[in-house]
Amino acid sequence: MEKVSVIIPVYRVEAYLPACLDSVLGQSLRELECICIDDHSPDRCGAILDEYAARDGRVRVLHLAENHMQGYGRNRGLEMARGEYVYFLDSDDMITPTALEELYALAKEETLDGVYFDSQVLLESEDLARYAEGYLAERRGDYPETAVTGPELLERFLDFGEWMVYVQRQFWRRDFLLENRIFSPERTEHEDELFSFEAIQLARRVRYVRKNFFIHRYRENSVMTRQPHPKDFHGYFTIFCRMLEFTRAHGLSGRGVEVSTLHMCECAMRFLDVFEATEDPAKWFSPEDEERYHMFRQILQCQEFLRADEEAFWEPLTAFRKIWIYGAGRVARSVITRLRAISIRPAGVFVSSAEGNPAELLGVPVREIGTADPGEDSAVVVAMAVYMQDGPAARLREMGCTYFRYCRNVLEGPFRPETERR
Repeated sequence: MEKVSVIIPVYRVEAYLPACLDSVLGQSLRELECICIDDHSPDRCGAILDEYAARDGRVRVLHLAENHMQGYGRNRGLEMARGEYVYFLDSDDMITPTALEELYALAKEETLDGVYFDSQVLLESEDLARYAEGYLAERRGDYPETAVTGPELLERFLDFGEWMVYVQRQFWRRDFLLENRIFSPERTEHEDELFSFEAIQLARRVRYVRKNFFIHRYRENSVMTRQPHPKDFHGYFTIFCRMLEFTRAHGLSGRGVEVSTLHMCECAMRFLDVFEATEDPAKWFSPEDEERYHMFRQILQCQEFLRADEEAFWEPLTAFRKIWIYGAGRVARSVITRLRAISIRPAGVFVSSAEGNPAELLGVPVREIGTADPGEDSAVVVAMAVYMQDGPAARLREMGCTYFRYCRNVLEGPFRPETERR
């Protein structure tokens, strides 16, 4: 019996497909099947798949009569799968030679529903580095080395700002997915968001392993590098609605649910203008979905109030001439984005050590703390997971800096000695 089924939807990637297939078929684990879904690709992908299938009996190919998008292909592959575990790989990416053997051994030994791991980045050109800037390839947080429930691991990921929805960085037990009917949304983009949300919410035994098994290729004209499109709003809005339905159906609650659904709502809002400027909602939505869309639009008519709340939240910073950010992770990126939305542009980003950090974060220069003086009439926002803030706060206190702690929508500051607090 196959130990692992690798499922690869394929569309318009003839230049990259051989490298992807070779990385799978060259695995040290031999007991695998490679299920490839030709999503009616207009180039030579179908022929390439047939050539590989003729040479290696582990390759199984399904040619679709019309294009259905990636989620549909993943679902058909999952239905065809015979392996104990399944792994979803994109047809322009790769995996390291021992990835499946190590993942399978760990999953079997600890009877896991799923395993999470890290990645490495392959840039097709240096011009694409700007797109990879916000991509967290390697997690740095402290994670348990024993099995925990999915919601427990999600909490840890959120603590460190390192929750990743990419299915290519997950390894799942096939029966767990089928028994819980965890499939990808079809005919919409950003399908990873819903699949990953449902899987981690229902998983009873999962692990994170600090290995860079996945090789993610950044290339021109991919979903991650193309210009904003109306389909981005459609995808995020659809996933937002499905998340709410799933949450209600399973009686879920907690921080992971709140953060995930709010994130989807914010993503939809970000692409709403692009959608409304170019498209008729009826073209994208069923009657039920179109009604949801109009309800969503009515809520967003209150954006002026939302913006007023945002300005009030950051109002303490307006008393300072310069604003600096301490931290270069996901929380810091969020803070920079939110500040720019109300026309506050940070002067720079501080980090404890320059090693392993980028030279810029969203266009803001990154400097090692101590190498630059914030200057008079300046304030520093400590933008990182709450439990990581004490060290940086102490350092800023020693330097005599005014600082604020950013923690889950609570801006605390400026710093006051404990005697003054009482």
